[in-house]
Amino acid sequence: MIFCAYPRLVFNHEREDILGHHDAPVRCIEYSYATGQVISGSWDRTLKCWDPRGASSQERTLLGTYTQPERVYSLSLVDNRVVVATAGRHVNIYDLRNMSQPEQRRNSSLKYQTRCVRCYPNGTGYSLSSVEGRVAMEFFDLSEAGQSKKYAFKCHRKSEAGMDIVYPVNTIAFHPIYGTFATGGCDGFVNVWDGNNKKRLYQYSKYPTSIAALSFSRDGRLLAVASSYTFEEGDKLHEPDAIFVRSVNEVEVKPKPKAYPIHAT
Repeated sequence: MIFCAYPRLVFNHEREDILGHHDAPVRCIEYSYATGQVISGSWDRTLKCWDPRGASSQERTLLGTYTQPERVYSLSLVDNRVVVATAGRHVNIYDLRNMSQPEQRRNSSLKYQTRCVRCYPNGTGYSLSSVEGRVAMEFFDLSEAGQSKKYAFKCHRKSEAGMDIVYPVNTIAFHPIYGTFATGGCDGFVNVWDGNNKKRLYQYSKYPTSIAALSFSRDGRLLAVASSYTFEEGDKLHEPDAIFVRSVNEVEVKPKPKAYPIHAT
């Protein structure tokens, strides 16, 4: 287990050791099964790759430091690719086998601040969420045919007194078996989507406060939901932080012919 700290990384194996340091808060950490590396992203505008396999902290190695255009907000891995989303709507795509420079440099197709990036389990692209209550579906293939498949859609919104209230989409998690995905928003809801057929499959009952993080178990049978106020409305009284682990029924995540449609925008 790896913990984010300020501004260091801690590698836990029934003891506490320091894996390494950043110069500002560590925003995100991922483990690459393809290369055995730990990849960390920080508000110090760097991405760092580490080899955690040494028996002692002296033997654990910083493999490289890669400067980013802005503070790192989120990162995600699939196969040998790592996608880094930063402030300023920048997206850098690297090949872990050659980190000398990004293989692609992009800007988010969403207009406002990025909250989360997650790669598709099949390795063909990635999804982005933002503070504007939208999710974008992107593809690595830069050909005209590849780029024609991308789209964005609205979610985590409600109408009240004739006004459209928009909630940030803080987190995305892909189901490891079916490739469908869940989104969590500051409205306290978790929605499950079929991206291929552009349909909403399911909405879970409202949680006590903002959804800060989501994660499916490796077999897809459990979903961990972190309910934690993310201060989108400033400092106010709120429900205490909590983590809910719920069983996932196939009907909630398996694609089906008829479901609530996603309206691409």
